[in-house]
Amino acid sequence: MPILRIGRETESRLLDLAESGIGYQIVLHEEQPWIVFNATITLPLNELNEVRFSEEDYALISGNPESESIMALAVDNFDTNISVIFSTLDAELRHPSLKLNVCQTPLAPNNYFISPNWAHAYYRFCPYSIDKRVDRAGNFRPGTYGTTYADLHFVPSGFAAVGRYALPNPASAAFISSIVTFDRPNLVGTATPNFGQAGGGVEVLFNAGATNQPGTSFMITIG
Repeated sequence: MPILRIGRETESRLLDLAESGIGYQIVLHEEQPWIVFNATITLPLNELNEVRFSEEDYALISGNPESESIMALAVDNFDTNISVIFSTLDAELRHPSLKLNVCQTPLAPNNYFISPNWAHAYYRFCPYSIDKRVDRAGNFRPGTYGTTYADLHFVPSGFAAVGRYALPNPASAAFISSIVTFDRPNLVGTATPNFGQAGGGVEVLFNAGATNQPGTSFMITIG
């Protein structure tokens, strides 16, 4: 499996772009689709579809994103005009050539569904100990995906997260990041089957990011 490390310049550009789903981006590079995990490593999308990860690869697709094994990889710095070409929820970020399933009925939640008067909690699952979409203050970067407090209860393990959110990285997404925020996601929908995973979980997308509110309680269902 030809796995490459993302260079620092490319990492910074990727973190300014939207995700394709929780923890990954599909981007156009050298006129070919590439998949990026956690702005850390990358490989051609067609390789992901055709070749299984080996036991040695799992040290690269999980754990510490600054580990010696990852830092020893060859670096790939993408073109300056890199663009995201797939999103499970955002129809504006989809290239017609990609044969991936998408949520056909994402909702833009209004005040009735998510009240602006109360903070709500959202969560992310990651196979890496550092989720680069979450800054040191716990804020979500613009274009970041997550899931809801209610859906969290259907995810008893990191491998369950891989299946429920149809993640392309098969390593156990055992690290959780959380946020309590008054910011409302722009889109809410269902993870569709992709990458050999069933999907079915609730996904949310914060186009403008979200600001963490430490020490703030959040509201769950009353009954």
